[in-house]
Amino acid sequence: MDIVNFFETLAGKWFSQRTTHDLAGQSSQAGKSNLLIEFLPATDGDLAQACAPLGHDPSQIACGLRIHQDSQIDGQTQKIQSTALMVIFPPTEAETGVLVQAASSSPALQGNYRLENEILTIVTPTEAGQVEERLWFVNPNLRMRTSVLKSGNTVQIASFCSEIRMGLVSPPS
Repeated sequence: MDIVNFFETLAGKWFSQRTTHDLAGQSSQAGKSNLLIEFLPATDGDLAQACAPLGHDPSQIACGLRIHQDSQIDGQTQKIQSTALMVIFPPTEAETGVLVQAASSSPALQGNYRLENEILTIVTPTEAGQVEERLWFVNPNLRMRTSVLKSGNTVQIASFCSEIRMGLVSPPS
């Protein structure tokens, strides 16, 4: 499976259950989210706009995603809603490539991805350290996602999500 096909399989409506562990604070939190993920073709104008601050050539975009998230953390009354874009560039070698993540509330972040044995691994440097995320499918309608926030070689926060597809999204017209 190539990277564009993998990202096409991510499109749809998903229900996500998440457990997050703050290893330094020795606490855990559970939460749930409704995700609406839209596959975007390389020619989508929003993808080019998201990459502009980082100086990427829009003609090199492979595809992208628009992710709408509506989350609720257990024990909190306020929901968290956000929309983000992921812009994927073709792999340069051995299925490794550049990925840009852009949300309206924060500056765009550039990371790298690797697709190996149908497991997507994304590594993104942040102000707090580095986020490493892995995503894979158990079957077409069930996927798993793990992430860790590292500061140096020390894992600060770890999370696990199980996500169930609730429906498909129509392709963009």
